[in-house]
Amino acid sequence: MNNIFNYILLILYLIAFIIGFSTIFYSVIYYIIERITWLKYYIVFLFLFGFLLLIRAIKLLSFLAIPLFLSNSIFNILYYFTLSVSMSLILYFIPAFLYRFLNLKWKVKENVLYLVLSVIFFVLSILGIILNFNFYIIANIIFYLLILYLLILGFINYKNIKDKMMKLIVKILGLITISIYPIMVYQLITINKNSLDIGSIDITLVLFYIWWNLVMLGFLLWYFINIIKNKNMFVNESLNNNSNDLKNIENENNAIKKELKEEIINLTKREKQILSYLLSGKTNKEVALILDISLNTVNNHVANIYDKSSVKNRVELVNKFSK
Repeated sequence: MNNIFNYILLILYLIAFIIGFSTIFYSVIYYIIERITWLKYYIVFLFLFGFLLLIRAIKLLSFLAIPLFLSNSIFNILYYFTLSVSMSLILYFIPAFLYRFLNLKWKVKENVLYLVLSVIFFVLSILGIILNFNFYIIANIIFYLLILYLLILGFINYKNIKDKMMKLIVKILGLITISIYPIMVYQLITINKNSLDIGSIDITLVLFYIWWNLVMLGFLLWYFINIIKNKNMFVNESLNNNSNDLKNIENENNAIKKELKEEIINLTKREKQILSYLLSGKTNKEVALILDISLNTVNNHVANIYDKSSVKNRVELVNKFSK
């Protein structure tokens, strides 16, 4: 039964890495497009979190493949050393990302403070590996206290976020973190008593990583879909505008051609007026009624128009002026 649990856990790790890589990939593209300062720190945080899970996954693989290898002291030292490095870097990059995201000032003082805390965490972790495991527990207590402080900081300065969609994302991520935080603290205390333990903390970390990345991935996909939609709308508008412009140009050209033909043919003002009615499909009788002149006068004007245009009938006249 325990082996089944471990294999399920291994599958969850694989899913987490796929989702995590996708989120990092789209985050990098998002950063290239928007050049948002906080995003590069967030990308590093995601990478480090993923690396932390990778270390746990390697431990799980070793447990499944070579159980005796886990009893090797060198393996345990390397495991806790790499774990300590990744967690100490996370300790710096989480606030580095959060301060910028919340539009809080990141001065030299803050930079030095979190760097010092990161170094203290790393030193205590190493002492825990070499001397006494209690140092490692103290280091992790510092880590989780800082996370608690950053959660409170985020809650207080939540109003600084202007974008409604981003505000919703932060709210969801905050709720996920707050709900999982007490579980992780409890598991931290129990898991550090046994360096070879693989179990509930892995499930918690993996699910936390998956949910966190799924929410962010959803936002990134929403962003890129909007870009594509806006681009398509812009292209359609441009095509419509170009089509209208072409129609206007064509109409103007036809009007110019018509005027040029009328000038070349040398029609009188009245003949031009009658010509426009003839081209619109009016009969001679209808033209006479519109212009309030006799039908005989209209017939004479039409004959003159035919003669000057070098045509014999109305069909030829329409064809001549419609080209």
